[in-house]
Amino acid sequence: MLYFLLALFALMWAIFIVYVIKGKRLEGFYFKGLTSFLFVAIFAYGVYKFVSEPSYGPQVLIFKTIYVYLIIFVMLGLVSGLMGDLFLEVQWFYKQRRNYTIKQGMVIFLVGHVFYILAISIFVGFNYISLLIGLLMTLLVYIGSKLMKLDFENLKVMTYLYTFVIFTMVGSTIFQAIDLSFNGYSILFMIGAILFGVSDLLLAPIYFKNETKKRFVVANLATYYLGQCLIALAFSFL
Repeated sequence: MLYFLLALFALMWAIFIVYVIKGKRLEGFYFKGLTSFLFVAIFAYGVYKFVSEPSYGPQVLIFKTIYVYLIIFVMLGLVSGLMGDLFLEVQWFYKQRRNYTIKQGMVIFLVGHVFYILAISIFVGFNYISLLIGLLMTLLVYIGSKLMKLDFENLKVMTYLYTFVIFTMVGSTIFQAIDLSFNGYSILFMIGAILFGVSDLLLAPIYFKNETKKRFVVANLATYYLGQCLIALAFSFL
C-alpha cells in the first residue's frame, strides 16, 4: 500500500510540474491539490502502520500520550501545507491581489511550522539553540535579499517572521534527530524539513524578483514536495 501511495504521489507531482512549466496553471491547480492530499495520505498510512505494530498496538496511544500529540500536531502541519498550497496557487488567477494571496498562504504555512515545532517539542523537548538557527538564517536571508535586490514590498515583516519560524523548525528537527540517535523516523523528518527550507529559499526570487527560469521553478517544486513527502513518510519508520 505504501509503495502504491508513493507511486501515485510521484505521478501527480510530475504531472503538476509539467503543467506549471507549460503555463497551464488551472490544470496544474487540480494536480497540485491531489499531490498535497497524497502526502497527507502517506502520513495517515504511516500512523496506521505504527499503531498496527504488535510491539505497540492501539493501546500505545492511550498509555503514551506523547505519540498522540506528535501525530495530531504533525497532521495539522501537513494539512496546513495542503491548505497553504492551494492558497498560494490562487495568486496566478487573481494577480491584482497577488501580495494579499501570498500573505495568506504564508500565514497558513507559518502556522503549520508552529505545529511541527510543537510536535517535536512535546515528543523530545525543545532545544533553544533552534531559535539561534532561526535568527541566523533570518539574518542571512536579510543580507541575501539586499545582495539579490529582492523587493518584498508590504510582505517584508511577514517574510522575515516566516523565515525565523521555518528555520527554527528545521533546527528542531536536527536536535530531534540527535536526541533519537538518528533513527529512520528522525532522519526522514530532518531531511524533509531541510528540503522544505531550501524550497522556500528558492521561492524568494520567484515571488519577489519575478524569476521565471524553469530550473528555479522545478527546483522549488521538487524540494518542497519531496520535503513534505519525507516528513509524512517518517511515520512509517516511527
